[in-house]
Amino acid sequence: MQNKIKVMKIFSRKKHAKSLKELFVECSELTKKAFETMKKSVLAYVDGNFSDTQKFAKETISLEKQQDRVKEEFFQRLFSRETMVFSRTDRIQIIENIDKITDKIEIVVRKLLLYQVEIHKNLREGIKEIVDLNEQIGVQVHDMVVNIQDNFQEVRENIISITNLRRSVREKQWELQKLNYDHQQDFQAFRYTETLIKNLMEAADRAEIFADRVFILVNKYAL
Repeated sequence: MQNKIKVMKIFSRKKHAKSLKELFVECSELTKKAFETMKKSVLAYVDGNFSDTQKFAKETISLEKQQDRVKEEFFQRLFSRETMVFSRTDRIQIIENIDKITDKIEIVVRKLLLYQVEIHKNLREGIKEIVDLNEQIGVQVHDMVVNIQDNFQEVRENIISITNLRRSVREKQWELQKLNYDHQQDFQAFRYTETLIKNLMEAADRAEIFADRVFILVNKYAL
């Protein structure tokens, strides 16, 4: 009787376990949410609301930890008999690249928690624009991971969108760096603002690197 119960429990776990495809989607959805909470944290910081900065930074850090758990489950299941379009090596590459984006996002919010400065009024709107562009990148990254399962044409459109958005972030970055030199007289405020802009750029860069690698995979498996 006890053996029968054990078998039933094992069967139940297998029945309700998420598929590898679902874990892929969950992983990218967490990155999308991390972009969203990072945006909220940065906006609060720019507006001088440090309590909300902390609140949303902690939410972002929590999302990164959740993603690590999903990644662990994915690797545990990687060598099962479940089939996907991609080889195991390519699956690992996809998951690792998604995780690296979220790691960059976490760095942004953790550094927000280190020190409080007043962002010069002439830089505030530009920083808000950058985090809005980053949030849009997060949406495209998630859509790209969803589409890579069965719609390579849509994936190509996602890649183009990510590339264009990242280009806009780069242009805004140079504009803000010049404004930083022009207006931030206090060295600590100048250095902190410079680092914030740089970290936001790196999050966008990481997403574009992922998009470039997905482009290679799409062409590899489209043959």
